[in-house]
Amino acid sequence: MSIIQPAHLFCLAVLLAGCSRAPERPPAPAAAQITEQQGLDLLMATLKKNKVPDLDCVGMMTESDPPAGGKAKEWDFAAHEVHDARCGGDPQTAPVRGRYRVTAAGKVLEYDIAEGEYRPL
Repeated sequence: MSIIQPAHLFCLAVLLAGCSRAPERPPAPAAAQITEQQGLDLLMATLKKNKVPDLDCVGMMTESDPPAGGKAKEWDFAAHEVHDARCGGDPQTAPVRGRYRVTAAGKVLEYDIAEGEYRPL
């Protein structure tokens, strides 16, 4: 019967440590960005798909500060009522009807005023 020497244990530990797998890191998220127009196009397509009524009487205004380079990870928009002869209403006012956020990942979120946060549309 052989006796295991401390030097043997040390060598075995070093060998095993070299064979063990290090935890894999998740891939770094892509720093995708979109232009304001791309965000607006995606928002309008989503609103049409969800059959939001009276889109002809809604005007979108950007509430994001334009970044250098014109691209951002997300854009915020406010939907304002259009008041004119066709849509009706007081032409001196343009109440906000809803707020939306569009991300570079293609998500369209709607602001839930009661909860104070954006939620999927």
